[in-house]
Amino acid sequence: MNRRIAATERWGATEILARADDLAERAIGVWPAPLRGVGRAERSRDWHLAHQVLAALPHGTWTSYGDLAAFLGSGAQAVGNHLANTPGVANAHRVLTSGGKVSDGFRWAPQDTGGDIRARLAADGIRFTISGAADPAQRLTSDDLALLIAGTDEDQTNGEDTTQGTATAGHSEETRADRFIRQLTADDSPETVEAVRTLLAHWEALGGWIGCGAGHVTTSAFLMLGEAGGPGRGIWPLTLYPGSGRGGTAEVVFQHLAAREPFTDRALRAELLRRLNELEGVDIPEGKLELRPSFRLSLLEKDHNPKLLTNTLTWFRDRWESGRTS
Repeated sequence: MNRRIAATERWGATEILARADDLAERAIGVWPAPLRGVGRAERSRDWHLAHQVLAALPHGTWTSYGDLAAFLGSGAQAVGNHLANTPGVANAHRVLTSGGKVSDGFRWAPQDTGGDIRARLAADGIRFTISGAADPAQRLTSDDLALLIAGTDEDQTNGEDTTQGTATAGHSEETRADRFIRQLTADDSPETVEAVRTLLAHWEALGGWIGCGAGHVTTSAFLMLGEAGGPGRGIWPLTLYPGSGRGGTAEVVFQHLAAREPFTDRALRAELLRRLNELEGVDIPEGKLELRPSFRLSLLEKDHNPKLLTNTLTWFRDRWESGRTS
């Protein structure tokens, strides 16, 4: 085919159009027509899981077509097509674009009460930015969606051995606590690392202990109360993670606490949320009170945040101890 192009003395508009016609004829000649079943996978997909997770969206949260697609292992367009053509899907109006906007193609289902979509979202607790987009802090990612229907296992440490053990073979080996600090130091500023060291020391002074995960690629530090020695034997409000290039984070384990007394009381978890949101730079929406949201450890560099966080942890310890004695 390229030889024919090279042999053509003149290559103008007429020749280009003729060439296009030639290529079209060749394509028609070799194409066997649509194959049976190809392109219909999304139509035959079991969408029950999508309906289930949308029905479980907490008040004050939204998700995107892309997040829901990633959770399902589908595509954003397929998700949009399904929601647009399937009546009766709970909270379908809370699936927005990645920018937090209502899709141009959104239409209310015939049996839905309808109305102004923005007013409906506001009634569902969705806040809006000055640009009119849904608040990104209220967005649930694909990981958040997975947590909504994962339930709360007795051991929420993901099977990690969080014992206080030191090196396993010889004094020269790196302990888990040392590995956690090393990984944190590789990714965060000296000020953040020092603030984390101070936080861990304060927790131990309160009578808690630090359970470090056994991971070699990325480890973790659990702020534990209760019986030391292994997962499932205590309670913890925060899990600290090195950042792996993005900066370390503190994960607030509301989902775990919902199954641990006395924090089965939602009012106590809401109070923990309120206290954490007093930290400068922390703004966890109430809709994530059943999940495991995070904030950056670098926020501990801000003047009043270390004191506010240690006060919150002291309050947490006191509530836990009073629940044990009541």
